[in-house]
Amino acid sequence: MLTTLVALAAVLPVAVPAHAAPPAPDGGRISLAALREATLDVPAWPADNVQGPSGPLRFHHGEVTVAPRTVPDGRPPYGQSIVILSVSYGDIDHDGTDETLVVLGCLIEGGSKQIVAYDRDADGRIVSRGQVAATTGEVRDLSNTGVRVDGSGVVTARVADYQRCCADRTPQSWQTRGYALRDGRFAQVSGPTRMPLNPRVTETRLTADDLILGRPVGGFRSGGVDVTVTHHRGAHPERVTLTFYPPEGLERSGRWPRVTGGTDSFSVTVAAPAAGGSVTHRFTFRLPVGVSAGELAIALDTVPQLSPAIPWQGSATARILG
Repeated sequence: MLTTLVALAAVLPVAVPAHAAPPAPDGGRISLAALREATLDVPAWPADNVQGPSGPLRFHHGEVTVAPRTVPDGRPPYGQSIVILSVSYGDIDHDGTDETLVVLGCLIEGGSKQIVAYDRDADGRIVSRGQVAATTGEVRDLSNTGVRVDGSGVVTARVADYQRCCADRTPQSWQTRGYALRDGRFAQVSGPTRMPLNPRVTETRLTADDLILGRPVGGFRSGGVDVTVTHHRGAHPERVTLTFYPPEGLERSGRWPRVTGGTDSFSVTVAAPAAGGSVTHRFTFRLPVGVSAGELAIALDTVPQLSPAIPWQGSATARILG
């Protein structure tokens, strides 16, 4: 008889009052082990930093591998992987239970970072509460450690004006900023709102128009390319060095500043723009008739040498047309 009762208990449903929903495990605390094998809703990455997929992403061993993608010069590169960098906990919405704060990185050597708040719904599923902070604008790095939630629900994090990579030892300016839920979204509520001037870091951008070749004259088609250098913020260079990588057959023509280098590439050093301004330099070339046009790659270095806050803005590609 006892055996029969045990068997029935194993198959019969247990009555649960209609008003009693099953409790979410551990409130909003989600262990690192669970996160590393979870599907997480990842907010969009900042438009001015390394790009990657967003939305529901399945993590395995704390990582999502990203398929390679080629982007034009001057645009943010695509990351190689999205990685869980750190986890912390705190009550961000005053509901008496802790939520989970995750620092995510979309990385290719350096990369984008963001802090995202996660919770569990009534069924125990992991849901996003939104992006707390991200590396955008003057903020180019987030500390992987030190994310805290105080008693008022404010999330504090350390942010920097420059992201080091590999053996780079450029000095960084670090600040502590606080973020809190306001009308369902996170907003900065404490700490500085601007970065101080870093004498070793600059945001100086290079752009180039198309190189348009004219009608044939003396066996050549000639034209010029306008190269614009813009200083946006940070340390101001005295001059800039432009390095040209011409395709086969493309030659310099007309008057040029003093040129250094060989046939595969060559450089000129010219005036930098005024602080916060732009300057455009025009350079002339010629291409033998019958030689196919291609592209002219150009790279920027500052004098004195400064670390670029946004590295991919230091190169441009001019299409050769005509």
